[in-house]
Amino acid sequence: MNDGWDIPIGALLGREERMARYGGAKYGGIEPSGKSPNVFVYSDPSRGEAFGYNFDGWSPDGTVFLYTGEGRVGPQQMRDGNRSILEHRTKGRALRLFIAEGLILGTAQKNHRYIGKFEVDREQPYFLEEAPDELHELRTVFVFRLRPLGKTLQRNADQSSSGDVRIITEAVLSPLEAYVSRTFESPGTPATTAVRRESELCARYISYLGRPFQRWKITPAGETRSLLTDLYDQQGNELYEAKGTATRETVRQGVGQLLDYRRHITPKPSLALLLPHRPSNDLIDFLRDVGISCVFEEPGAGFSRINPPARQP
Repeated sequence: MNDGWDIPIGALLGREERMARYGGAKYGGIEPSGKSPNVFVYSDPSRGEAFGYNFDGWSPDGTVFLYTGEGRVGPQQMRDGNRSILEHRTKGRALRLFIAEGLILGTAQKNHRYIGKFEVDREQPYFLEEAPDELHELRTVFVFRLRPLGKTLQRNADQSSSGDVRIITEAVLSPLEAYVSRTFESPGTPATTAVRRESELCARYISYLGRPFQRWKITPAGETRSLLTDLYDQQGNELYEAKGTATRETVRQGVGQLLDYRRHITPKPSLALLLPHRPSNDLIDFLRDVGISCVFEEPGAGFSRINPPARQP
């Protein structure tokens, strides 16, 4: 069907001109048109990068373009623009993808390059990822999987830094990176302080035992991001999670991480929580109850360990 679309692949098209010719509002990232059978989708990876994530772009094999849904604060919802992408086929609309590129001459308005016509993948139209919002709170976002229809523009600069979702879970042993405080040079934030404390604690423990450790890199099925464990003792098949404090909150967080990691490792390892000092007796009882060893630093005396009771056959 001739829908009147005559913009060639790779052409630059400003929003105002597109609005005048084909409809759709001016400013949103996803703009359904009431004037033509189209949903205009605008990708601007720099916006996500400003908040610490970037899913947008072509998959490594070039078969799917990944596009982050709209919603700047809190978990994204399947409504408005996101819903218009998901339901574009039933509404008889094409997805027309643009990528931000420079400014329109003589203005402060962004220009956009037309990439081509797409549809959402019929088997897995989207997946969920975690990403910070404008308030820097972690939330879930939709990452749509767009399949090209006909010719499209594919450039190396438009590759997704995350890649497409994994079909099956992958867990591989990786070399342990050096735990040195100078690795974490960004000052001030609580997250950075916690990471630095954990890395320094791991370094002291490795030095105390005087033997090599590794770590697991786990990529769960249906996700793009890999999980990196802290320390793994291959000889004893024991997995450690390090925490920079021994508060109830961090102990509970560490327990959850260890249980999550262990699901993906074969054979299943024993678990240990590595702490900078002895936690309260109640937290030690908690770790014993869930079958996790507590390893903690003793001032001037190295490290001590409290193991859970042996499991009854």
